Amino acid sequence: MQKMLFRVFTLSLLVLVSAPAFAQKLKFGPRFGVAASGIQAEELMIKDLNDVDALRLELQNASPEAQLGVFGRLQILGFYVQPEALLTTSSAEFLVEDLQNGGTELLKERYYNLEVPLMAGVKLGPLRAQAGPVYHMNLGNASDFTTLDGFSRRFRDSAVGFQAGAGLDLGKKIVLDVKYELDMNGVRDEVTVFGQSHPVSQQGGRLIGSVGFSF
Repeated sequence: MQKMLFRVFTLSLLVLVSAPAFAQKLKFGPRFGVAASGIQAEELMIKDLNDVDALRLELQNASPEAQLGVFGRLQILGFYVQPEALLTTSSAEFLVEDLQNGGTELLKERYYNLEVPLMAGVKLGPLRAQAGPVYHMNLGNASDFTTLDGFSRRFRDSAVGFQAGAGLDLGKKIVLDVKYELDMNGVRDEVTVFGQSHPVSQQGGRLIGSVGFSF
């Protein structure tokens, strides 16, 4: 998946850099965005080695995702292609209840990712309609779960999704986009305890808003 992401993004950059003579417009610049959290988790009941309920795990809060990166857009004959490269970060808090000894603990995780959407669309005046795939690469995580005895945490290394939405160009410099993303992998993160693996979170549908400034 990482090789595929690299090839797609490299091809997009080559298209932008080597814009053909019939290209009507080329835009590029920084982009900032916020996405609703796509982290979903059902309440988990974790059993010990004797098959007795030991822990209860519940998602308490998931922060919006912050995005920072660059975008480019090549417009040709009313159509355009718009690759982006975005560094993103978000966090989530989980309530862990000890069912055997009593007590609760709030554990936090933070996620860092690289997202590469490759959008294609049509433009009518200042309005745009667009859709395309997006690749996610895990860059790192910080998890409080590692402080619990017997726990281990596994995060998926990469994922693929699909985005669709609309955009608005304000003048020649400001680019606004609103998109909705669906996860296409169905791959879950996992927490392992007492030798048993349990799904903890899954990237679900999410709404994304962003603003870019073109040169």
